[in-house]
Amino acid sequence: MRLPISLFLAIKYLKPKRSMVSIITVLTMMGVMLGVAVLIVVLSVMTGFDDVHKEHMIKLDSHIQISTRGQSAFIPDRVLEVLDEMPEIKAAAPAVEGFVMMTRYGQAITAVLRGIDPELEKDISDIEAYLVEGELPLDDETVVVGSRLAMQLGTGVGDTLTVYSPECFVSEDEIRLPAELTVSGIFSVDMYEVDSKFMISSLPTARDVFALEDGIQTLRIITDDPYNVDETGFMIRQKLAEASAEDRELNWFRFLTTRSWMEIHQNMLSTLAVEKNMMFLLLCAISVVAAFCVSINLINMGIQKTHEIGLLRAIGFSSGKIVGIFLFLGTVQGVFGCLLGSALGIWFSGNLDTILNFMRKFNPNLMAAEFYQFSQMPSRTTPEDVFSVCLIVMIFSILAGILPAIRAALMQPVDALRYE
Repeated sequence: MRLPISLFLAIKYLKPKRSMVSIITVLTMMGVMLGVAVLIVVLSVMTGFDDVHKEHMIKLDSHIQISTRGQSAFIPDRVLEVLDEMPEIKAAAPAVEGFVMMTRYGQAITAVLRGIDPELEKDISDIEAYLVEGELPLDDETVVVGSRLAMQLGTGVGDTLTVYSPECFVSEDEIRLPAELTVSGIFSVDMYEVDSKFMISSLPTARDVFALEDGIQTLRIITDDPYNVDETGFMIRQKLAEASAEDRELNWFRFLTTRSWMEIHQNMLSTLAVEKNMMFLLLCAISVVAAFCVSINLINMGIQKTHEIGLLRAIGFSSGKIVGIFLFLGTVQGVFGCLLGSALGIWFSGNLDTILNFMRKFNPNLMAAEFYQFSQMPSRTTPEDVFSVCLIVMIFSILAGILPAIRAALMQPVDALRYE
């Protein structure tokens, strides 16, 4: 197959001939390769962090929560009857949840107290697996506290917390005394937002704290697909609306609302997405630097090949074909740089732990697990990230050839061959 003359000459110019031009060309390709590799590694790590955080969100919390507007209590029996008819629902467990304030050594700290049924909760989240100290009996007047919250309170297993609910401050009929809860355990899910805000108790204990005689505030649900919760939530709302229309006694269903785990942790997910996008945009500067290297290389190559360009113009080469040579030069350098960079970046991302362990021989505190709370560096390379990086680098490489191409196309044969 015959190549286009512009592509043939571009490949010919890139062949190494032990000249300064060939050395600069190799160095330019290495610059593109390193830019691609760095972008792929960073995006892989950011994607890995996203996956770990989402995994923790799903494991600790439910996929969907059903509650009433205003968080008022309701009896879940009729709701559970409706959910039993849906094959997408795998498990459901009641909960009572609300904000509380605690005092310890004269310090006041707010947190979220969640009351659960230990037996039903096993189908929702395995909180016992996250215990770092103590145990999870969840008897009356006991509580399990997040590790960072326990650190803020200066408390440990066996200590007593004075817990105030909003009812202690707004009740007009009677004076409500704060609850005295004993810390039976400390858990950690390696998420600051959870470890610093959450406490877990039994349902009777939470009802006593929030002055609820009966009922629950939230019904926590596990579905067959945690990433398809929007569609499942819509189906739940439809089922509840149909049940309400068929039975007037269930009119209160219209006050029920559903929230997915993505909506509950929207702030965290948005922050992770913004961090990944901003990191990608900032590191694109590396690709811009590599594109400048390509442009400088092509300008230097144009100077070195001045007489050859003059000869091509003299024998009838059009300006378009001369432009094509330099655009192909930038494209070929970008292709080789992307291929080598993708291979290097994918290999590096897949062996991050091995590389970090080797580097820790020289710096033991490098990416310490105690600080980042990950025993292994999370990383996942997606085809979409690799394609996006290669596409952007290729665009930069092609654009880098425009200025040298225009310069060469405007060159007159008489000027190029004047001193030959």
